[in-house]
Amino acid sequence: MRALALLATALILVPVSAARAEPGLDRPAFLPPDAKILDVLESSPQLAEARALAGAARAEQRMLNAGEHETSVTVAFDDRRVRREGDYSEWSVQASRGLRLPGKAAMDRAAGRAGVEAAQDGIEDARHQASLILADRWVSWAEAAERRALADAELATYAREAAALARRVELKDAALLDLEVARGAEARAGAAAAQAAGEEAAARASLEAMFPGLAPATAPALPEPLTPARPFEAWPQVIIERSHEISIARARADRERFLAERTRQDRLPDPSFGMRTFSERGGEETGLGVFVSIPFSGPRRSAAADRQAAAASAAEARFAMTVREVQATARADAISAATALTAWTVSKAAGDASAQATRRVARAYALGERDLGERLLAERQEFEARRAELAARAEAHRRLLRLALDAHELWLAEE
Repeated sequence: MRALALLATALILVPVSAARAEPGLDRPAFLPPDAKILDVLESSPQLAEARALAGAARAEQRMLNAGEHETSVTVAFDDRRVRREGDYSEWSVQASRGLRLPGKAAMDRAAGRAGVEAAQDGIEDARHQASLILADRWVSWAEAAERRALADAELATYAREAAALARRVELKDAALLDLEVARGAEARAGAAAAQAAGEEAAARASLEAMFPGLAPATAPALPEPLTPARPFEAWPQVIIERSHEISIARARADRERFLAERTRQDRLPDPSFGMRTFSERGGEETGLGVFVSIPFSGPRRSAAADRQAAAASAAEARFAMTVREVQATARADAISAATALTAWTVSKAAGDASAQATRRVARAYALGERDLGERLLAERQEFEARRAELAARAEAHRRLLRLALDAHELWLAEE
């Protein structure tokens, strides 16, 4: 426990520049093939949504690059009647277009690029989030299957005890009370086995619903977890450096900053330039000219600039908050993984000790030195210890997989 306390202190004090970038965890063998995992991830709704949002961001980028000004054409036809002169057909055509002042187009382009960067990182973050769900449900299914196997083994153990006692009762070599106690233990184990089977089926159904076609016919066995090659205190910085959440927040803050500068510049309105041609008095008078239209800036533009500046400040605050949250999560990931490994080691030792005790009690029972109740209690405690070891082993795998996925060392190989 002192080692865990020292680890926690080291993670809090580790400098930002102290991380190492080498791979830190070997790929666990109980996972499905990477190609199959990537297939189900690519076809997940999370990635489909993220890709659609990226498409929208690219469309918005095109809009910003093009600008808000469009060419406007006005055509007019008139019939004029002049007293004592007659009627005349007249017409006029004018075309105008606003022009962005210098600097505004650059801000629009920069805002569009930042939006696309955030959306592209959003695709990778969606894959990351789907990966976390996949890993958790895969481990949960494997854990549920092994728990069901333990429940079946416990049921079989008590069933053998009850069958042996039933034969001894027939031979007048055991008391009926012992048989009833053994059958009670068998019934309890049978109920637990039925519940475990249902939990396994539910875990598989949950995995299959989210990631169709991934689960094989039988669940894999959970091996003993291995200590990562990278020291636990070095993991947080790797996670922080590779975090898509931070890069997304940075890109969104940049976008709001560019838009704030763009809106500030828009307090000086863009002029519109145009050309006009006309024909009057039936063609006796014609003309061609140019014109300039300049709006007067009012309180609305000033308010819009203030609003966008506030939005940019809020985005910067969200970025700072995201950095802190990722830092806290990264350190918690490392501490949790180290703690889970330690807890599994202790649980495994407890399970081994319980199994040894059960064997001793069984030998004493065979020699008549212990009664049936003591033997059944020892067996029940052994199975409880085995279930505790399984839960600790599964939790250690969950924490290690989360650590590797947050560091983008599984199924996110762009780093």
